[in-house]
Amino acid sequence: MVLGADQVNLIGQVFESYVLEHHRDDILGILREADDEAHYPVVVDALTLFETNMEIGEYFNAFPSEVLTVFDSALRRAALAALQDAAAGSPHLSLKQNLHARVSGLPVCPELTREHIPKARDVGHFLSVTGTVIRTSLVKVLEFERSYICNKCKHVFAVKADFEQYYAFCRPSACLNEEGCNSSKFTCLSGATSSPACCRDYQEIKIQEQVQRLSVGSIPRCMVVALEDDLVDSCKSGDDITVYGVVMQRWKPFHEGARCDLELVLKANYVKVNNEQLSGVVIDEEVRKEFEDFWEKHRDDPLAGRNEILASLCPQVFGLYLVKLAVAMVLAGGVQRTDATGTRIRGESHLLLVGDPGTGKSQFLKYAVKITPRSVLTAGIGSTSAAQTWTLLYLLYYYACKIHMSALRFLDPEMELKHRKKMHFNRT
Repeated sequence: MVLGADQVNLIGQVFESYVLEHHRDDILGILREADDEAHYPVVVDALTLFETNMEIGEYFNAFPSEVLTVFDSALRRAALAALQDAAAGSPHLSLKQNLHARVSGLPVCPELTREHIPKARDVGHFLSVTGTVIRTSLVKVLEFERSYICNKCKHVFAVKADFEQYYAFCRPSACLNEEGCNSSKFTCLSGATSSPACCRDYQEIKIQEQVQRLSVGSIPRCMVVALEDDLVDSCKSGDDITVYGVVMQRWKPFHEGARCDLELVLKANYVKVNNEQLSGVVIDEEVRKEFEDFWEKHRDDPLAGRNEILASLCPQVFGLYLVKLAVAMVLAGGVQRTDATGTRIRGESHLLLVGDPGTGKSQFLKYAVKITPRSVLTAGIGSTSAAQTWTLLYLLYYYACKIHMSALRFLDPEMELKHRKKMHFNRT
């Protein structure tokens, strides 16, 4: 089932009137920009939009990808109408073609909002997914459309890349001319002799479920998020984000005798960074006075003040003050210094926690993630083989061993056997 022409017209008219009423200033601000080729977003609140016309909300939940395309077309028509209305009073306005409607503010309900990674039953639905960015790829140039010309009737038509096949181009089986040409011979206008004409910025990130929202013993799951146009470089590793997008499935092109592996991907429509307010924390006078009073109280015995701070660190773990002191020192960090030769030496140190199961190692890591503005808690399952490579150094005289820190991420006792086999041990 697809949207009919009447439904498309209704959605376009409602959305066009909505943005002209609620986002006219945003559109005029975009029209004042000098770069006509850049991509500009208009963030729309879903609740306000659906209150305008509930039928639009039903269509959006049933056909999110198609409705988003209609939203972008209606947004360009609204920008043209705003330009015509304000052309006399503002001569420096210019029409922008790359406008995108970004939908946010979904109702908080289990059907639309997720704190965990979506599953197969969510394919085709527009969801709000919250997680932590653990990996970002480089921004790439993506060819999303190619033009073909029929060798028989000379009709030119466009073919879009298939997102579900990693943006592969499926050659059409017959000419798309409405006059009835059934030729199957075409020529690509953007072939080897010419550069691609229709390209956009593309980036993939991987988000992980937030650890503080998981139950005890649960391993956080990950999901790939596809970003396009103005959404690229909108977040960094360690950011807590909320992604609004369509859950889709993706597979490699079929090959005879090869297994087809499918994966779930979230094609983002809007990305909201939730930890931006943490990056610019301002210490007011009240907090500063409390800090000074605390150390004034322990001026004669500063170690007692230190011990009082350590007692409040990770309170769910009893004792282990030496471990708490090490964790506190890593979280506090150090001061970068420069030696006599001009080499910069970082002040932050690494920390390796080794112990039997049940001694509280994971509790310290989860507490560190909770109080640090930008952090990532990962597991051995999500690490590559290179990241799990160790160097084992045998000390000849002491019959002991050390783990080379430059090649170590961490050791997970529950790591799968296939990952352990990838580790390389070098004896020296």
